[in-house]
Amino acid sequence: MKACAGHLCMSPNYFSDVVKRLTGENAGQYIREFVVQKAKAGMLAGKTIAEVAYGLGFEYPQHLTRMFRAHTGMSPTGYLASVRGK
Repeated sequence: MKACAGHLCMSPNYFSDVVKRLTGENAGQYIREFVVQKAKAGMLAGKTIAEVAYGLGFEYPQHLTRMFRAHTGMSPTGYLASVRGK
C-alpha cells in the first residue's frame, strides 16, 4: 500500500481513505483483488505462474500462489483447470 500511495504522491493514510471512499473496500483488499485479477489475466494469456508472479513483483511464485489461494479459495493451477473445464 505504501508503494501505491507513494506513486500517487499521497500519504498511505490518505490513499487508504480515498480508496475506501471510492470503492467501499480497504486499500489492502482492493490491491489484492487487483493483483488477483492481473494474475488471472496473465495465466489465461498463457504465461506460467512464475512469469505472472515475477511480472507482478513477487519475489517468489509461492507468494502469489499463497495470496491467490487465500483470496479465491483455489490454487492458480486449480483456477486454470476450472476455467478450462478440466
